[in-house]
Amino acid sequence: MFAAGATAVVYSPLGQRSGGHINPAVTLAFWRAGKVPTRDAVAYVIAQFAGALAGAFAAGLAWRELTPAVQYAATTPGEGYSTIVALVAETIVTFLLVFTIFVSVNKPQTASRTGIIAGILVALLVMIESPLSGTSLNPARTLGPAILVPLYRDVWIYFVGPCLGALIAVAAYVQQWGSGTVCAKLYHTEKYRCPFDQCGYRLVSAGETVMREGELGAEAYIIERGVLEVLRDRSQTTPIPVAQLVKGDWVGEISLLLDEPRTATVIALSDAQLRRVTREDFGRILASDPERTQELLRQLARRVRESSDRLAGRV
Repeated sequence: MFAAGATAVVYSPLGQRSGGHINPAVTLAFWRAGKVPTRDAVAYVIAQFAGALAGAFAAGLAWRELTPAVQYAATTPGEGYSTIVALVAETIVTFLLVFTIFVSVNKPQTASRTGIIAGILVALLVMIESPLSGTSLNPARTLGPAILVPLYRDVWIYFVGPCLGALIAVAAYVQQWGSGTVCAKLYHTEKYRCPFDQCGYRLVSAGETVMREGELGAEAYIIERGVLEVLRDRSQTTPIPVAQLVKGDWVGEISLLLDEPRTATVIALSDAQLRRVTREDFGRILASDPERTQELLRQLARRVRESSDRLAGRV
């Protein structure tokens, strides 16, 4: 139920607005990766702890005698297991959760399913690891019930373990791929603007100009959703449509590769979501995403062929 509830929150309207963070350890990880500003991270963590306390209190009102009887579902080390075992277990399971989230949100093929993937993983971890520590993974989820029981003896485990696991996951991800994630939002859609300043996506509306011919550009884009039109103004009068770009296509890559001005004007024919690619993460994307690399090579090959055809027509 816990995993299903967390997944539902991520895909709910509230989760789509906020980014779907209900776990201070997850927010800590994205903050460490530079994707959540400090002011936002502090506000999120306060809200998460307040929500956990309110939820535990509401459960107590709804089920009265039953909830206190099970200590408000407080998390404690399993019978026969030491605090060290519980601490290590919480560290490992939180590492697995955060690392999986980072990998999922950064891959176009899995980004929209991050909440589902994380929910399934949490369900499996609860089944496997709960006898050791209760599988909290979440300091707020532990503190809310602990305040109402009250039961504070082993609460520190569920702060230190998840936070340590989250930080190790960030370090491991950066070590493997060289940078942070595209965005801290667990389910990114065009319906709600991203609340995070360091978001790696750009939303454009139909008719909006994405880039103009002749301007300098330090970033390219991969189209995640929508259709763009490419225009060239060879005569300096009326722009000429030369191509339409759809999901998976690159746009602006020539300026990024050659450090030259834009070779065309690009406008959105429909509402679209674009993934930013900077010089810093260009190589990493090519190395970690063969599908995007192949699409870029196909686009460049088409351009070479079109140029050759135009030259042949002039001869």
